[in-house]
Amino acid sequence: SSTTLKLIAKMLELKSMTIGDIEDLNSNQLIYDLEAKGIIKLEGDKIKVLNTIELAIEAIKLGLDIELASKWLHWRDFERFCVEALLAHGYKVKAPLRFKYDGKRHEVDIVAFKGKHILCLDCKHWKMKGYQRYKIREAAIKHFSKCMKLAEMNSILAELNASTASIIIPVIVTLMDLGLKSPVNEVLVIPIFKLNSFLLDIEAHLDEVPSIEVLRVKQT
Repeated sequence: SSTTLKLIAKMLELKSMTIGDIEDLNSNQLIYDLEAKGIIKLEGDKIKVLNTIELAIEAIKLGLDIELASKWLHWRDFERFCVEALLAHGYKVKAPLRFKYDGKRHEVDIVAFKGKHILCLDCKHWKMKGYQRYKIREAAIKHFSKCMKLAEMNSILAELNASTASIIIPVIVTLMDLGLKSPVNEVLVIPIFKLNSFLLDIEAHLDEVPSIEVLRVKQT
């Protein structure tokens, strides 16, 4: 309902409020549901937002404009959500990962290792409309280039305890579904609300996703 959406949007904007700020008493069930999901926490008469990304996703599902939702999010919240999702699926995570290649510094937002594969995530918390999709294409080219370089870095992979990995999978995580056909320039583009299902299925589809073979030649 519009009342529910209005309340969630207010929580997203303020991050903290009191029970007395709630105009509709019928919203109590929503409060309890959000607390049960670990999105908010009740402390006496205070409501504290614990997971702004999850709250934003709830608001977007109810019809909140994505541009408005992103206005109230910090890019660190976005990256933190991705890290937590990866950890929950058993990945070892390094965020961010900085390395040097041929004397130049490079940075990947999140690198996660499990089994024979490494996920390299570039997190794009951008306020994008359709005509700005070209930004993702440009970002994909740059991200793929960094992943290619990382695939040669024996010492970095050893530090990650990922020296047994055989492939690197480049991924861009976006706030919204841009309607792009993935992959883009050999990089998977995944909206954040689909990240969990992607992580659930990735092991069964390693042969189908674009990847970079790990080489054992380059040192920092």
